[in-house]
Amino acid sequence: MGQKMVEAMALRLAEAIKRIEPDRTASIAVMKFSIEVLMNTLITLFFISIVGFLTGAFGKTMLGLGAFVLLRFFSGGLHLSKAIHCSFLSVILISIAPHIPLSNTGILIIGGANLILILAFAPSNIEGHARIPNKYFPLLKLVSALIVSINFVFLSSTIVMVQLFQAISTINFKRR
Repeated sequence: MGQKMVEAMALRLAEAIKRIEPDRTASIAVMKFSIEVLMNTLITLFFISIVGFLTGAFGKTMLGLGAFVLLRFFSGGLHLSKAIHCSFLSVILISIAPHIPLSNTGILIIGGANLILILAFAPSNIEGHARIPNKYFPLLKLVSALIVSINFVFLSSTIVMVQLFQAISTINFKRR
């Protein structure tokens, strides 16, 4: 489903909601944006689920999705210019993670790298995307580090790989 189609559907739905409840709803623009975010999220979830099912790794794929979303919530990260690009990249990265076999040593090495990246760069790119005051950023860094550290107990190759993808997204590659 193309981005233009999602935008058109979101606009029609927002306009319909506004017609039904004109006084008790947000503006059409605000509702359209919210509906687009929801639709893009659901489309991404749908495709990740399909790939996980088709590759015989549905459970691990959902585990990877949960781990990725949890860490991203606290650590922030890169925002691509178009939602469709974000969806496409998410489907690819989260869907391949369960299929990357790692030894316990490999998991520990990558987990250590993840922890270093999170401690160095998280939270990243949160300003302008969330309403979290800067005074809470050290707490977000701590929670992100704890989330990454939990996998030192579980030693899941799926979790360590999605955490690596997310940790890399916290690096600010733009020159200042």
